[in-house]
Amino acid sequence: MRPVAGVQRLNGRCLTLLILAAACSDAGPPPPVSRVWPVLGTMMSAAAWGPDTARIGRALDAAHDAADRSGPAAAVDSLRLEIRRETGIAVAADDIKEGAALDRAALVLVGEVDSALLDIGGQFLWVGPRATRRAVGIVDPASSMHALATVELRAGSVSTASHTGNKGNEGSVAVTVLAPSGATADGWSTALLGLGCDRALALAPPVASGRVSLVCADSGGSRVRWTADLEGRVQVLHRP
Repeated sequence: MRPVAGVQRLNGRCLTLLILAAACSDAGPPPPVSRVWPVLGTMMSAAAWGPDTARIGRALDAAHDAADRSGPAAAVDSLRLEIRRETGIAVAADDIKEGAALDRAALVLVGEVDSALLDIGGQFLWVGPRATRRAVGIVDPASSMHALATVELRAGSVSTASHTGNKGNEGSVAVTVLAPSGATADGWSTALLGLGCDRALALAPPVASGRVSLVCADSGGSRVRWTADLEGRVQVLHRP
């Protein structure tokens, strides 16, 4: 079994700008209640919608507390075993901690807000009974300030893991996974990064049974590819 080494989370600034701009533009009145806090050594932000802003504020504070606490290990351990069985990649519990924190926060918000958008370190989770349509940036793994494409987030979570290659950008890879939960997106993005784009794209649909969708950028950002279920939801951007 191969451990994952050298995995990086992409600089979330490009992704955050894209998705939060969409959140502000189509939410309509009333405006969202927003919070930003330090969580797990990085920053967590939340925007939530609903008619009772005081109730939303209390729910967001409770969600922050839930995200910052350690959660049950059983679900994370089960996910790690599934990933190792299917891919041969040993994903550490710490590689899933941000996604699991998003899931804990989301559980607190369900029933308290109409909808919410959560972000920890550039990983997003949508909370709400209705699907959203928000563009999330697919960042060049060799230059995290440049977006190569966007993918439409409708529900669940989107997580990106990346590896920067040598000075010529050979071997630079970024894997973006969309999944129903934060932990699932976090764990699978880390594991599939260890396989590279060709193997990850071939492996993702069979092992995930439709639960995991994948966008992969490699070779210094020269190619962006995705699983068939994302047709119509990925837009490749023209680079200057």
